[in-house]
Amino acid sequence: MGVSVSTQNINTESEDTSWKSAISLKYGQQSQDWRTIFTLDYTQDSYFGGQVEIDNILLDDMFGTAKLRPYFGAVAGYMAFDDKNLNLSYEETNGFYYGANFGFIVYASDNIDIDLSYHYYSVQNLDFLDDLHGATLAIHYFF
Repeated sequence: MGVSVSTQNINTESEDTSWKSAISLKYGQQSQDWRTIFTLDYTQDSYFGGQVEIDNILLDDMFGTAKLRPYFGAVAGYMAFDDKNLNLSYEETNGFYYGANFGFIVYASDNIDIDLSYHYYSVQNLDFLDDLHGATLAIHYFF
């Protein structure tokens, strides 16, 4: 289980490119080489949504299980924008997205890791938004 904070670059037709902060709740499963995470996101005055992330932890064969582990992953999700705050004339304010992320897992203890990553998502179904990208800082607790 975990929590995260992130920053999203959101460029809509109603405003210039803006950076919005998001908070998330995470739940997942991790093995030596793979992890799957289900995430619920909330960005104030923009959107809320959910996603599934599948990551491959890299370079363990070369270095063994290190305290710092890079990973690369794929993401698919759903978002619903708060149309009251968008001031848009579009009917569709819900959409799907997919993308990729890259980051580093740092093991703080046997039960806690810190995850720093960059993500890029391509947004579908929304005429006013093409993509989201930004950085995330997460803390996970293993039980």
